[in-house]
Amino acid sequence: MQNSESHSIRGAIDAGALYDVRAEFERLEPPARGSLDDPVNPSELRLHLDDGIGEATSATITVRWSVTDDYNVHYSDELDRILRWDVHPHEYPAPAGDPHYHPPPTASSDDDDVEPSCIRVTEIVLVVRAVHQLWRAGYDTASTDPLNDVTDPP
Repeated sequence: MQNSESHSIRGAIDAGALYDVRAEFERLEPPARGSLDDPVNPSELRLHLDDGIGEATSATITVRWSVTDDYNVHYSDELDRILRWDVHPHEYPAPAGDPHYHPPPTASSDDDDVEPSCIRVTEIVLVVRAVHQLWRAGYDTASTDPLNDVTDPP
């Protein structure tokens, strides 16, 4: 398992990026509501969804985005399923490069559980569209299986 130092985003949180993520996700999914933990100096954005994947009746997507364009995007629901798409340096033996995915149900950071992320884009709006596309694929199929199983979304 990795220590927190080797599994952290680089740089300060980019408040403007969090506002951009919120605006784009709310545009794509109008029932979603985004809230910042602090409107002046935020460290994260929480996107609240009135429905989740499968039996989940609600879900949250938590986003941290840095000034170096590293990010963490975490999905969680009341069924205790979590997963995340991340871009930041890591010490995992695989995948090569910064983008990686921590699959459900626990988003484990064990070396054997981390996978390459299917999200290859890096621009804020495109990352948000990719996350939305993947979340919708899971929602529409009532399964977490397709959440990292799309070729280069969006």
